[in-house]
Amino acid sequence: MTRLSTVLIVLGLSVPAAAAGSEPAGDPHDPEVNFEYVWRSVDRTYGQFSVKNVDWDMIYRMYRPQVTAATTDEELWDVLVTMLGTLNDAHVCLGDGKRRICAGTEYTLAEDFSVDLVKTKYLHDKSSAAREGTYTFGWLTDQIGYLHIADLKRDSEPHIQAIDAFMRKFGSARALVIDVRANPGGSGRNPEIVASRFADCRRQYMQSQTRYGPKHDDLWPPEYRAVEPAGPIQFTRPVVLLINRDTASGPEAFTLAMRVLPHATVVGDLTEGALSTQFPDRIPNGWTLWSAFKVMRDHEGICWDGLGIPPDLLVLNTPAEIAAGTDRQLEFAQRLLERGAPEPQDEAASLRAVKTSLVDEYARGVRRQQVEAAISALNRARAAGADTAFFGVDEAMQLADQCLGRKQYPAAIGLLKACREDFPKLAATYAMLAKAYVGAGDVAAAEAALAQGKSVEPMFPSEVAQIERARVEVRKAKLGSAARMIGQALADGGSPAAESKFQELLAQRDTGPVFDEADFNDLGYKLLQAGNLESAVYVFEKGAQLYPDSWNAFDSLGEALLQAGQKDRAIASYRKSLELNPRNTGGQETLKRLEAGQ
Repeated sequence: MTRLSTVLIVLGLSVPAAAAGSEPAGDPHDPEVNFEYVWRSVDRTYGQFSVKNVDWDMIYRMYRPQVTAATTDEELWDVLVTMLGTLNDAHVCLGDGKRRICAGTEYTLAEDFSVDLVKTKYLHDKSSAAREGTYTFGWLTDQIGYLHIADLKRDSEPHIQAIDAFMRKFGSARALVIDVRANPGGSGRNPEIVASRFADCRRQYMQSQTRYGPKHDDLWPPEYRAVEPAGPIQFTRPVVLLINRDTASGPEAFTLAMRVLPHATVVGDLTEGALSTQFPDRIPNGWTLWSAFKVMRDHEGICWDGLGIPPDLLVLNTPAEIAAGTDRQLEFAQRLLERGAPEPQDEAASLRAVKTSLVDEYARGVRRQQVEAAISALNRARAAGADTAFFGVDEAMQLADQCLGRKQYPAAIGLLKACREDFPKLAATYAMLAKAYVGAGDVAAAEAALAQGKSVEPMFPSEVAQIERARVEVRKAKLGSAARMIGQALADGGSPAAESKFQELLAQRDTGPVFDEADFNDLGYKLLQAGNLESAVYVFEKGAQLYPDSWNAFDSLGEALLQAGQKDRAIASYRKSLELNPRNTGGQETLKRLEAGQ
C-alpha cells in the first residue's frame, strides 16, 4: 500500500477513495496508513470542496511526501493538522484524546466578552438565570431587557422553558438585547425554537445540502429551513442581536434566523464561520477525525462557512476594554435602542418562495396518529413535485430514526420507502428499513431490504455499522437472542440454570440463537436496576468472557462489581477497560476514586 501510494505521487495521480468504513491495509499505527485514511475520509465526505474551490488532489501531492514510515506521532499530527487547515473549516477537526485542533482560524476571544461584567455593571437589577445558568437575563434600563444565551445544546425542552420564562418577564419591554457572544454551539432545532419567539411571520432563513457520493460535487437537493412564530408570546418590537467571533455553529444558525426579521439588528463582529454539520470518524491509530459533510447557505444562497456571518453594524470589543470594565458592543446596542431604535429592515427576500417541508407535514400526521393518511399525502405531494414544497432526505432520516426509537414501525416504513424511491443510493435507508420491518414482524421484508441494499455503497463509516447491526437484528428475529434465553433461565432457575443454558447455546453459537454484545449489556443493566446484583454480575461476566476486546463490557462489569461490594474485582475490571480504551473518561474517574480509597 505504501509503495503504491509513492508511485501514484511520482506519476502525479491521486489515490482513489477507499470504501466507507474500510481501513487501509497495514499496521494501524503506521503513519502512512493513517495519513492515507485521513485524506481519503475527507475526500469522500467533505461537503465544501466545490464551494471553496479546494483542489484536494493537489493538497495530497503537497503533504503526502512529508509522511514516511519513520514519521513520529507528533510529526504526523502536525502534518495532518496543517493539511486539514487548508480547508479553513472549524468543523473539520483532529483529536487524540488530550487535544482537539480544528481547521478554522483559531481565535482567542474569551477575553473580549464577559458575562460577569454584564451582570455586575450593566444590569441595573439582580440578574436571573435559567437552564442551569446558561440563560442570564435582566434589565439594562427600565424599558430594555437583556438575555445572554451561553449555549443552544442538548435537549430542546429546557430551552423552551427558559426562553418562555424570559418572554413572560420581559415581553412588555420596549426593546430587547439578545446576546450570543461566546456561545460555542447548538443542537437540532434549538436555534430555530428560540428564534421563533421573535418571528413576525414565516420566513425562510437557511438552506443546506448534504454531500453523499464519491464525487466532490455529489450533493443532495437543497433542504430549506424557515422561522415562524411559536410559543405563548411573540416579541416583535426592536431587537438587537449581539454576536462575535466566538459565536459558532448552532448559534450561527440562530443568527441567520434572527437576521431575516425586520425588527432585528445584528451588532458586533463576524461570527466564527462554522455552520456545517460534522461527524466523527475513528482513524486506525485511535485518533478521531471530524468531517463537515454539509453546505449551509443563507436564504439568499450565500455560504458564510470559513468567513463568518457579518453583522449589520460592526462594533468591536478589545480585551483591554473588557479588563477595564467596558463592553463597547453592549453600550452601543443600548444607545441604539435608547435613541429611537433603527427602522425595520427590508427582508422581502426571506418571504419569496418559502417552501414547505413534506417531512414536517408527515411528522404532524404521525403525531395525530393518522399514519396511513400521512403516507398517502406524502406520496401524492412527492409525485406532484410542486416548487413550493421539498422532500428533505436528511430530515426524513432523522424522523425515521425517531419513529424507530418510539417503535412507530409503520410510520418509519412509510417514510423510509419514500426515501428509498427518491434516494436509492443512500445505504442507511436499507438498514433502517430492515430494522423497521423486524420491529413490525415482517422478517422476509427485512431480508429483502438488506438484499436490495447490497448493491449500494455506504459513504459514511456509521452506515457500515448500521448495516451490520440490521443484519444482526434480522438474524435474531429468525434464530432468537442468546442473552434473552439466558435471562429467562436466570429468572426460572437462577445461576445454575443460566449456566447450563449458556453452555448449551455456546455449543451452537455459529448456527443457533444469536450472541449479541448489546443484548448482554442490556440484560445486565436491567438486572442491576432491579437490584438483582448477583445475576447482573453473572451476565456482565459472560459479556466480558464473550467479548474480551470490548472496553465497554469490562466497564459495565466493573460497575456491577462495585455495586455488589466487590471493590478489588471492580478495580481490576476498570483497569482492563482502560487498557482497551484509555479515553474512557468515566472509567478513569471511577478508577481514580477507587484507587484513592473513596
